[in-house]
Amino acid sequence: MASFQEANFSQQLLYRWDPSFDSPPRVSDHINKPFVAVRDYADVALDVMSQFMQASDENDPSHYATDVVVGFCKGADFSSLGHNLSATNDLVALLDNSDGLTAHNLFQELTRPKNKNKSGHASDEKLSKLAGKVNRDIKRLYVTSLNRWTVLALAASSPTYQAPILGEFIFNHLQFDPFLNAKILSDHLPVFALEFHLPYFALRKHKLPQRDNRKAANGEAIRQYQDITFLRTMDTKADNSPTEYVYKANVSFLVSGFSCGSWSAYLFNDTYFQTEEDTESIEEYLARNSEGPIVDSLAAGKRLRDTSPDEPREYFLIIYEIHLRRVTKEWQQVGAFVEESIRTFKNNYWTRADLVASRSSDNQHAQSDIDRQRSKLREEFQHWMRGCVEFLRMLITTLDQLINEWREFCGTGINCFMSTDNPTQLTGLYQKPLRAVTQHFHGLKRRLDKLQNLMKCLCEDTARDVSLRIAHESNESALFQQKTARDVRILTWTTFLPLPITLATGLFSIQEGYLPITPSPWAFVVSIVVLATVIWLILGSQKGWGWAKVKARLTHHQLGIGKKDMDDIELRPPEGLS
Repeated sequence: MASFQEANFSQQLLYRWDPSFDSPPRVSDHINKPFVAVRDYADVALDVMSQFMQASDENDPSHYATDVVVGFCKGADFSSLGHNLSATNDLVALLDNSDGLTAHNLFQELTRPKNKNKSGHASDEKLSKLAGKVNRDIKRLYVTSLNRWTVLALAASSPTYQAPILGEFIFNHLQFDPFLNAKILSDHLPVFALEFHLPYFALRKHKLPQRDNRKAANGEAIRQYQDITFLRTMDTKADNSPTEYVYKANVSFLVSGFSCGSWSAYLFNDTYFQTEEDTESIEEYLARNSEGPIVDSLAAGKRLRDTSPDEPREYFLIIYEIHLRRVTKEWQQVGAFVEESIRTFKNNYWTRADLVASRSSDNQHAQSDIDRQRSKLREEFQHWMRGCVEFLRMLITTLDQLINEWREFCGTGINCFMSTDNPTQLTGLYQKPLRAVTQHFHGLKRRLDKLQNLMKCLCEDTARDVSLRIAHESNESALFQQKTARDVRILTWTTFLPLPITLATGLFSIQEGYLPITPSPWAFVVSIVVLATVIWLILGSQKGWGWAKVKARLTHHQLGIGKKDMDDIELRPPEGLS
């Protein structure tokens, strides 16, 4: 009991908010210098990205995170940032109240001196300081479909104290794993980092799939998609109607700084699958801002920019609740579609199976056709079952990890939101968003339970029903085969028994003079007996019968011995030969 209390106390200390974060920082300007300005130029073997990532990957001897991010940025180098067409033309980010930014513009904005704006005049920050107001250095950055040039711009412009945190955040976003964490780092300068990653599956109807053009080091797309119309039907779609696809997507958020008045917020949102109808593109936000008050793009446009709080922990919880609400809707939509599709396929399958069973016929050709249809149905069901189980397992695993992250956070990271005066009491400012987050996870837990029950029903009940149906159909086929074999046996014996008479008739129909015997009724009877004996001897040799059994079979009707008694006859050698 004591050890548990000590461990719980140590966790509270590990995640407790440092009171120094609430005071104005006293730090040198050196820590805010961009990484590209202070990096080690002596190590010419490493480029900007490699040095940047090793700041967060230094404790990993394999440098896996470095390899992943550097591989993702393959082909993007700092010297080409201002010349590459993609880096200078594609809008990739929104920074505070700025217009849409390209990767090159983003680097310029993030490395611009704080006391100057684009026109070279004193910034609002400096004017507020001169007016006696609290000086705040807060940046909010919204990035859509993080690409290699944006990563390079962020790495080169990242403040030195934030490089390890931002590097790890970029690596986590490129993965597809749920993550929720609050860290308080105090190696040199006390720094806080609140981070979440919400992976989900977006269900969309498109005539053609929206592919993710971003590539990993192995050449595969960072995010994959899957056609899930097979859940409802295995038939090939004949028309040009939209197809149901699920797209892997991740929304990631980081807020990090060394005081409540100096922090940066980053939100990476996968939008590669979105079309003109979606509302989270940079162009859409710019259009909304031009028509009315500026919205907070990090809050998915649900809040006005001026109403977003400047307190980092409150802002983190608000952003987390907003995006968790959206992700929960995506999960609910996918789950409902899967349930409805599986129900539809099962109903259609049983209808088709009953229809095939109702066509049972005594005709061998028709029955063979029915057996082929049954075999095709079984193969189709096995293929569908394999795809369903694989897809459900992927959904269940991801959703279960997402819920477990929240459980872990409630035991560890939640201490970061506790009152500094009373470490066991949650600060009232955070209670409302935390209650909303808890309600969302209740909904996700119910969805997880439904998916798990669906998997269990599919693997146990449905599989058992299909196995019973297959066994019943196999029994019907076996009975039909037995009946066919019996009919063939009767036909064979019907043909075989009159064979001696047929042969004898053929012999005596030969022209006179060609046979060594004179045709007569007795000769005809004798020839029948001889031919029958020869035929039975040949049949016996083919069947492996002994001569005594052949003789017994020829006379069993005279002795009245049945087939069973015939098999029990013991053949003994004559006396004197033993």
